[in-house]
Amino acid sequence: MITLWKRIKLLEVRRDPYQTKMDFYAVLIPTLLSREIFKNNREIKELIEKLKLKISIKDYLFDSRTALIARVIREIQSDSEEDLEFNIEVFKKTTIKLLEQKDLIHTNEVTNIINKFSRNSKE
Repeated sequence: MITLWKRIKLLEVRRDPYQTKMDFYAVLIPTLLSREIFKNNREIKELIEKLKLKISIKDYLFDSRTALIARVIREIQSDSEEDLEFNIEVFKKTTIKLLEQKDLIHTNEVTNIINKFSRNSKE
């Protein structure tokens, strides 16, 4: 999760809109697929509603993450440079805030295992 957080933080608008979109897809897809960040598909709706998309996302698409991702990517593909910049900023702010709320930024595999099996474990 730390590497995803770093990639989100480093995401920026570049001169080449094509490269910017590819970088955005590279962090958007794993974020939306992550069950750690979004436990159920309906939680994704808050993030998607903040993005500036030409066509609103229908409720039935939130039943399938892959269908939702395909639709969002199609919408982002047709974005203007201004909309793309806006969407990246909204995505970064919303996702980083969500990661901080769920305390997913400072955790890693080794720490989780140590905490889980330590003698002081509360489980």
